[in-house]
Amino acid sequence: MPTYRQSAITAKEGINFVRSVVESGGSLFIKIEQENDLGIDAILEFIEDGRPLNKQIAVQIKSGASYYTSEAKECAFPIGSHRTYWSRYPLPVFGVVYVPALQAAYWLNIKRYLEANLKETVIRFPATEANKFNATTFNNLFVSAVVGRTPVLDFEEAFRLAHSQEASEIYLGLLVLFRRFPNNKAVWDELVRTFIERPTTEIPPVLLYWLAHIPGHGDILYYGETPSEETRAYARGLFARFGAEQVIKLLSFIDPEGQIGRGTLGQSVEAIVSSLPNVAAMLREIMRSHEVEMSIREFASLILAMKEAEGALPDLATLEAEGSWYAGEIARHLKEYEWINPYA
Repeated sequence: MPTYRQSAITAKEGINFVRSVVESGGSLFIKIEQENDLGIDAILEFIEDGRPLNKQIAVQIKSGASYYTSEAKECAFPIGSHRTYWSRYPLPVFGVVYVPALQAAYWLNIKRYLEANLKETVIRFPATEANKFNATTFNNLFVSAVVGRTPVLDFEEAFRLAHSQEASEIYLGLLVLFRRFPNNKAVWDELVRTFIERPTTEIPPVLLYWLAHIPGHGDILYYGETPSEETRAYARGLFARFGAEQVIKLLSFIDPEGQIGRGTLGQSVEAIVSSLPNVAAMLREIMRSHEVEMSIREFASLILAMKEAEGALPDLATLEAEGSWYAGEIARHLKEYEWINPYA
């Protein structure tokens, strides 16, 4: 007698769950029949208010307890022979893992994962509130993420996520706070608190770009609501409490490859540091400290040279004498041109 395997039932549950979420959100779920399935289970066509957004993605749906570890709150499924197929697929490819016991699903961008993990044989990703896939989050979070819009959360929910211990939830909470509530002073309290209290490994680097909106710089792109002058004044007051410890932390985010230049994170760091009261004294303190990494001291020397030009030469000479060729190059540039501007 023929039997219907439990695995087939579970797989169908996952497909039906994803279909119901997509269709209840007003978008289209176009199933690829099993005989034509080469690693893609469906195509999603996004619709908003009855109008197509001209955006489609492909999804691979995994369903069952074997794809989820409750202790680690982690989803995982094998790449198998699909790496090349997914990587070269003409549409963005997303994975959705449905966990029947939780009646919940979680997503990730498969193509981005494969680009960042060239040697992995298994796709692993945390199951968090930031990547939960259900009727509530579909339009507000998932579609927003796919089409590049600011996710939709209310203030309290975003604030709660910003206090999470999970990196993706922290990022989501802070992103919504900054983009949707830039003139709520509590947002700037939270952004600054995150920078001061969290270890650097838990701080999304883009936080420095957001903070740089207060002093501003030439490569900041503004859209939507922007911080008012009253908000800027409030945030500047928060920045004014930074000491040498916070300046060292800021400088530690500068990429040694990108350094301080147009369009780099270093540009945002420099804008913040240069806006601080008594910054020259703090930069000199950092340059003279043998407990600070040389690269940090060198970045401090460049910002000091940008601010004081030839006035920074004695400090640069001291740093060069300690073995810094970088400080020597800055000093030679100042002597020849009398100023230095890495953005010119």
